[in-house]
Amino acid sequence: MLKELLKYMVIGILAGTASYALISQEPVSIKVNESNVGQKEVAKHSYNHIYNNVKDSVVTIKTDKGRGSGVVVTNNGHVVTNEHVIKGAKKIVITTADNTTHSAKVVGVDSITDMALLSSTYRGKSITFSDSSKVKIGDIVLAIGNPFGVGQTLTQGIISRTNSGHITENPLDEFLQSDAAINPGNSGGAMVNVNGNLIGINTMNLSIGGGSDGIGLAVPSNLVKKITTQLIKNGRVVRGYVGMSAYDSSNGIMVTKVLENGPAYKSGLRPNDIIVNIDNKKIKDIQQVVKIVASLEVNQEVILTFKRDEEFISTKIKVSAMPLAHKTIQR
Repeated sequence: MLKELLKYMVIGILAGTASYALISQEPVSIKVNESNVGQKEVAKHSYNHIYNNVKDSVVTIKTDKGRGSGVVVTNNGHVVTNEHVIKGAKKIVITTADNTTHSAKVVGVDSITDMALLSSTYRGKSITFSDSSKVKIGDIVLAIGNPFGVGQTLTQGIISRTNSGHITENPLDEFLQSDAAINPGNSGGAMVNVNGNLIGINTMNLSIGGGSDGIGLAVPSNLVKKITTQLIKNGRVVRGYVGMSAYDSSNGIMVTKVLENGPAYKSGLRPNDIIVNIDNKKIKDIQQVVKIVASLEVNQEVILTFKRDEEFISTKIKVSAMPLAHKTIQR
């Protein structure tokens, strides 16, 4: 039903290609609060109190291409936002809640998740991360950003869905869905819980006619933290790769291509093999395979179980980083 509806919806996001900038490794710290406040705790806070605690960690981003929002994630002036907010920009300026401006530049981007990291001269308060895996449907959330360039704005809603994948054509997409109003300019802004802790970065809304129709999507804070940590450390994001292609067939996840001399090839995997388990975890579809492999560290070893003819075979695969070019073989 959702996929059919999406044919008639406007998705407020721009796609882009990856580009990276190497940076010096300076000491950084991302604050994390692992507790998840229940809805009964809302009575202890007014929304104004929450906003006042968060406002200095949310900034407006202005470029020669347009406007958006960003979130301060370290005390060293790192600001996370969406890639489509700063894509192609030659000049980037951030404005804080007190209307002071600071220059910024791109540290690195991750086009797969539409995330970007900026370094800036701002040395204000950084936001505290919450564990997005503990977010539940019905939790109250607040969205803070700069919609339509009107200035920093607060909207309120609830979590509508916690695992909104399959929204885009990207098999690695992962979103929190809420009905908090998300409009153009909110992209890159903060979604926080009733403690004022970050649970997501507002990224897009799905709407009929381009308005805000109660389907706002945010990249979960746990994923944001992983991406941000890699961008700070390396200036880029490295994902696991085993060198194969597969699809969901009537018989299971069937391998179609294998990179010659790649990790899957060296482990003995060949076209027409049926993937069954990864590290004893039953595999349901190809998207699950992609997400598991992408989350693995380079040089990490996993046990892959596959079916060939009537025989079940288990083998070790040592994960590598995705190469720039490869060729495939057929069995």
